[in-house]
Amino acid sequence: MAIRALIHIMSEDPVLGELDEMPDPTHMFLKVRNPTRKDGKPLTLLDERATSIAYPWSRITFVEFFNEDSNREAVMGFFRESA
Repeated sequence: MAIRALIHIMSEDPVLGELDEMPDPTHMFLKVRNPTRKDGKPLTLLDERATSIAYPWSRITFVEFFNEDSNREAVMGFFRESA
């Protein structure tokens, strides 16, 4: 079962994709399948036929993981408490 992840890369827009398994920090690269922009549009720098990409850990700031049943739209957002 694929793990949905949002990969934050230094000086670039985040990449949304699927991982085969949880990343191993001892590996040199993070392999991402079906990479797209955060809004689901294709990445402009990749060939349209590319199905996977490998990012070196040295370029990755952090990675967000999502469950398939989670719904990011359900987040209410930020609020302020009135004093």
